[in-house]
Amino acid sequence: MRRAFYIFSNGRLRRRQNTLYLERATDARTPDDEAEDTGAPSGEPVGDRVPFPVEQVESLYVFGELDINTKLVTFLAQHHIPVFFFDYYGNYTATLYPRDYLLSGHLTVKQVQHYLSRKRRLRLAQEFVDAATYNIGRVLKYYIPRLSPDMAHPVLAAVQLIEKERSRLESVAAIPELMGLEGRCREAYYRTWPSLLGEHGERFPFERRDRHPPSNELNALISFGNALCYSAVLRQLYRTALDPTVSFLHEPGYRRFSLALDLAEVFKPLLVDRAIFRLIKTGAITPKHFEPRLGGVYLKDTGRKIFVEHWDERLRQTIKHRRLNRQISYERLVRLECHKLTRHLCDPKHDAYLSFKMWW
Repeated sequence: MRRAFYIFSNGRLRRRQNTLYLERATDARTPDDEAEDTGAPSGEPVGDRVPFPVEQVESLYVFGELDINTKLVTFLAQHHIPVFFFDYYGNYTATLYPRDYLLSGHLTVKQVQHYLSRKRRLRLAQEFVDAATYNIGRVLKYYIPRLSPDMAHPVLAAVQLIEKERSRLESVAAIPELMGLEGRCREAYYRTWPSLLGEHGERFPFERRDRHPPSNELNALISFGNALCYSAVLRQLYRTALDPTVSFLHEPGYRRFSLALDLAEVFKPLLVDRAIFRLIKTGAITPKHFEPRLGGVYLKDTGRKIFVEHWDERLRQTIKHRRLNRQISYERLVRLECHKLTRHLCDPKHDAYLSFKMWW
């Protein structure tokens, strides 16, 4: 079974027949913004080779300094393996996206038509926000019985506010208004995090969501988790004929796959936020796994490894799908969401898109 591989070491990635080899180098990764940086991997080769058969590789996540050449790029493209790159601070920077192999001119035309139609675009954008805010509420309701009365009170207040905002969804007539509604729900949601974390919140103070740069440890975790979620959705989009640049909630723009942003909103509460709570409450991630840089706070390499290990396990975790009546992984849920959207675009009248909502 093919799966994602995560590379934290520096070195060079090579190919020998149908096997990929990572030739490791010494030294840890250095900041990308240093003036004297040459772009070459830090350190010298140590002769340590890590092999992995290409038949097992579904995608690559690169967190270290890695050298590749055009022959390797061609080889990866032939096997439809996307490569996701992250900088020294854990920010998603780029994707080596193989040439599309699941092309459908018919679907592309339908997708653009839905974007150009104000009514159809709004309908899909409402579904994304409906699922995102519903799943936020499910996360809060999951933790309420596990909190003391004092801690539960602000969480209950946030749930009421979110439900009040959600009641206005169908009456929203424009995308900016819809995004404002979602923003208010997320703001209320993030205000509950100190309560949700309980005693662990003392080590992870949190007042508001900051992105560029993340101002504290929790913001750093959210930013890193969201980057992983975005790339996970993009990975599944690549396995469909959907155009990742044509979106409905987020405005399509330059240099980004905005449809992945749309779908990521649906899965962030389940995949990212629950992962953060688990890592903090179990003590797997502590303040020692962060460092201040460039006026912000970022995960160290050791912290990113812990997060990625948990993330990979989480994507492979399975639940029994209540409609399919079989066990499927969280990662498969994302793929199913892409297929549901595809069917809607081709036949919105008889196969309307209903966004994923947590049922457990």
